[in-house]
Amino acid sequence: MNICENCGADNPDASTYCKTCGSPLNSAGQRKASDSEDVKKCSYCAKPLVGEDAYYFRCRYCEQDFCYDHRLPENHLCKSSPLRRNIPSSTSSPYYSTGGGYYSTSGRSSPKQSGGFQINFSKQGRNLAILIGAGLVLGYVFSYIGFDGVPITNYLIQYNAAVYQGWYLPLLTSIIIVAPGSLGLLDVFFNAISIVWLDRLLSTTYSSRQYYLVFVLTGVAGNILSLLNGPDIVSFGASGGIFGLVAGAVTADYAINHRINGSLLAWFLFIFIYSSFAGSVDLFAHLGGAIAGLIAGYIIGRSRRSATRYS
Repeated sequence: MNICENCGADNPDASTYCKTCGSPLNSAGQRKASDSEDVKKCSYCAKPLVGEDAYYFRCRYCEQDFCYDHRLPENHLCKSSPLRRNIPSSTSSPYYSTGGGYYSTSGRSSPKQSGGFQINFSKQGRNLAILIGAGLVLGYVFSYIGFDGVPITNYLIQYNAAVYQGWYLPLLTSIIIVAPGSLGLLDVFFNAISIVWLDRLLSTTYSSRQYYLVFVLTGVAGNILSLLNGPDIVSFGASGGIFGLVAGAVTADYAINHRINGSLLAWFLFIFIYSSFAGSVDLFAHLGGAIAGLIAGYIIGRSRRSATRYS
């Protein structure tokens, strides 16, 4: 075993760099990593970008490479023009985000950015916000159309008693379709605003397909757990899927970096606790979506870390 002189961690005999702190290891017949011109270093602190920092971060503003601790523009005293500091809105961008930093798989410079004020909103976030708003419109339209005097809306939002009897469609459709009225209007308003507010985080955590897939799967998981409320409960809304997306961002970041982003975790807990106990909300739906999101995010983060390591 090679003992790291910097942190004292044990490393396999064939290791060139410490897997804990990234420091170069001295071994017989091997050249020191610090002497190699091929080893990338943090542009701010000169730390070798190996070991846990092998998944380095490239700032899309100044286009320099940084370690985890200095990945944010304010942490490496980024000298780029403030007018360039906007987040990419296209899912085809060659950047991966893990809570603020960016890493380019291609080494190409970022696309040209226009100056001035603009809202950074991804295509998938915009589509999801529009779909949530459309759910209220459809809820009103379907309330005037029915069968045997029962509005179609009642077949699409979740009546737990009906689900118990085998009508499973609302487990999916009630994520979008909401009941007409003030409660449905407030639900759509706050869920759409949440998507707009959180899109910067979500669009840089998930690919376009993952964004939609995690939303749907965690929303359904939330509706399934909501059945624990009993047969007399009627529920609808996208909050389970939104909590799934946010929870997934927490565990995706952890899976990639092997460390907990305290700020991201604090935001998730604050939003979950505040929204779950602030009014007439379905706590079980929130909890089910969050649990499913934690699992999905960890799987996505692990796959992304493996793809980056072996590419």
